[in-house]
Amino acid sequence: KIGGDKSTDYVWIIGFGVHVYIRQNQVVDTTVKEINDFLDTNDQKILFVSPPFYYPHENFTDEFVRDQAEVYRGLLPNMAPTNADNPFLDVYELTRACTWANCSFDRAHRSRFVNRWKAQMLLNTLCEVEVQ
Repeated sequence: KIGGDKSTDYVWIIGFGVHVYIRQNQVVDTTVKEINDFLDTNDQKILFVSPPFYYPHENFTDEFVRDQAEVYRGLLPNMAPTNADNPFLDVYELTRACTWANCSFDRAHRSRFVNRWKAQMLLNTLCEVEVQ
């Protein structure tokens, strides 16, 4: 469970993998290190959202797609369930598994129904059902 008493029951939802990758001059190792350092040194309640799967096309080269997969895999050892202190929402595998033509309208941004899947995963991660 992420949360606490009513006065501290909040969580930051953060996903910035691709932006760090671009700022780090597209170097996978320094991208993974910066994200892990941020997560390990931050004392806020954070739910990290993994980078999505990218389909190769004119804006995303094969190298970019491969590097994003390496960033994702590089973050996994520092994320839950291996490290319970760093819960995360795995949208990489979700977006990779969606192979229908309408999963994305431009091969990068997701369709509404895929975003609803992500929202449902978020709710399932954050919410608990009270048993009466």
